[in-house]
Amino acid sequence: SVTLNCSSDADPTVLNYTCSRESEGQLEQLQTGDTLSFNRTDLKHRGWYHCTAQNQHGSHNSSVMLHIQ
Repeated sequence: SVTLNCSSDADPTVLNYTCSRESEGQLEQLQTGDTLSFNRTDLKHRGWYHCTAQNQHGSHNSSVMLHIQ
């Protein structure tokens, strides 16, 4: 299993988090919330995942590459 967590020390605090996956150069929104979990992984889950944190002043994106062998 794999769990990806987003967190931020923004001030003011983050209003929402969005988890996305890069697919063919486009971001596909997977869910809102700060945690994305897969109980079982296979090759289809590999790739770039992005977390966007947003408050009233704007948003910031961070990314991680998930490698599965």
